[in-house]
Amino acid sequence: MRFLGSCEVCKKAIHTYRGLGQHLRFNTDDEHRALKTRWHGWRATYRATPRCRKCGELWEIQDPNLKHSKRCPRCEGLRQSMSRRRYESLSFDKPSDPRQLMTASNSKAQWDGLATRSLDWRRGGDLYMRVSLAYKGGQPVGETLREQAVSYKVYRSIVEDAVGAGTYKKQARQRKKARSVANIRKAHAKWAAMTPEHKAAEIARRFRKGSLLERKLASQLRKSGICGFQMNQWQSFLFDEKWCPREADIKIPVGDGRKLVVLCDGEAFHGPKFAFGDAAARIADDVATADAYFAAGYSVVRYSESEVNSGDACRHLLAWLPRCSKGVQLYRTWHPPVEKAV
Repeated sequence: MRFLGSCEVCKKAIHTYRGLGQHLRFNTDDEHRALKTRWHGWRATYRATPRCRKCGELWEIQDPNLKHSKRCPRCEGLRQSMSRRRYESLSFDKPSDPRQLMTASNSKAQWDGLATRSLDWRRGGDLYMRVSLAYKGGQPVGETLREQAVSYKVYRSIVEDAVGAGTYKKQARQRKKARSVANIRKAHAKWAAMTPEHKAAEIARRFRKGSLLERKLASQLRKSGICGFQMNQWQSFLFDEKWCPREADIKIPVGDGRKLVVLCDGEAFHGPKFAFGDAAARIADDVATADAYFAAGYSVVRYSESEVNSGDACRHLLAWLPRCSKGVQLYRTWHPPVEKAV
């Protein structure tokens, strides 16, 4: 069939058009790209093979306006050249080719003369041995699919026949688990090798939308005439000789290059009602975060969810902003309740 068999470029065995597509996807040299262009051009051309209702023969058409034709050109010529009675009395031997007994196909893939579009393999055959040996040798699945130009469905059916469905399923779970562990270790090693600035930038990229609580306080500030602040700004601080990224929910400029950091705390995630672990450890971490911002020269305030929802947080902030603009550095947390200014 067209484009099937040995690849025109590298002579690799191509069994199906699905395999051809996969082969051309992973081979990107100039020769394979040229073959891919020709293949796509061939697929894009309208092509169908109807079966004549009179004689049973197949003929190819490339004009979509002819796709509903009931007679081949020969029978259509006979019909036009003789009387209707004589034409209807004509009989023809049906074709013996099994491919020609197929019904017409006008599918997107187009009829290509294949009796079946799936790949037939047999136990002990050449393809069977190559796939099963690749599996037993530990070759990655994707690499085998590319090398043998087969789909995963064919690959799995061969391997399950070779080693048993239960064995394949068990080994597949083991490989998936090992791959997950390896990927986690790589991710941890990559994170450990990043600089504090890169860590902060990466977290900002992943978590930059902000919570509903933060957006609510920001909306209250804008309605009160406070604009020009930034949201969800990440930076790293040193805790116990380790650089850790921390997020300022809102950063408000207060003049002379100084800023006030606002931290909005959902009460299920902060404070004494912390629901996902040790509340004392969580509170200590929140205090350490506020201390780190304060030590870096920021004014810092932590507000609880209740304070934001009631509007107390916005009112407290509006009362302090004029003093901060005059050089006062504010430190305020809702739990433990601390408020001081220097």
